[in-house]
Amino acid sequence: RSLGSGCPFVILKMPAGGRESPSKREYFKDATFPASDSSLFCTFATPLAQFREEITWLRPQEICSTPRLFPDNPQEGQIKQGILGDCWFLCACAALQKSKHLLDQVIPPGQPSWPDLAYRGCFTCRVWQFGEWVEVTVDDRLPCLGGRLCFSQCQTEDVFWLPLLEKVYAKVYGSYEHLWAGQVADALVDLTGGLAERWSLKDPGRNNDKPSSLGNVEQRTFRRLLDLKDQCVISCSVLSSRE
Repeated sequence: RSLGSGCPFVILKMPAGGRESPSKREYFKDATFPASDSSLFCTFATPLAQFREEITWLRPQEICSTPRLFPDNPQEGQIKQGILGDCWFLCACAALQKSKHLLDQVIPPGQPSWPDLAYRGCFTCRVWQFGEWVEVTVDDRLPCLGGRLCFSQCQTEDVFWLPLLEKVYAKVYGSYEHLWAGQVADALVDLTGGLAERWSLKDPGRNNDKPSSLGNVEQRTFRRLLDLKDQCVISCSVLSSRE
């Protein structure tokens, strides 16, 4: 099953003895998730709304000279959050990045990218929705401020798998603003097709006003997590109280 338009099939007629200039290629524009406010916002109720007049859309080859889909080493692929409050989704992406099998499942390998003559400015990813993998195609126009990516990016800014997957996820949920705040477990299900289980390390019988070692419930839970660490994707979060 697919969501949205796929990349158009184009037959190229090449000039004799020459190569097509990248500037003359006809790049795909996704009409179902356009480079406009409708893809960025849903209610204008988050802090993202303050950047409404400043965000522009650029393709990776307009952001840097030699864009790449994946990094050459893990250090370059470290995840950085931008002005969008979607750390829960990025946490799931960080877990996804540690497994080539899972990453290939979400971003199918072998797709044309920027150096290829067959590339037409779009990528297809797969997201688990309602019990099946759904193919989602987007164009590669990405939100920017001052000519640079303003949402998620990798440590090395010429690596684009992360902002493209973030755009796919925003399309699935209707807009980037819909990704503001969420649960890591939900994103992990969408990106792995697995089942999520939540564990609490808070022992209800413990007096939290008195610092001490782990309580009985915490100890049992922690031991169970250690047993599962080589079999599952595990993430954690900390709840902070507001004064």
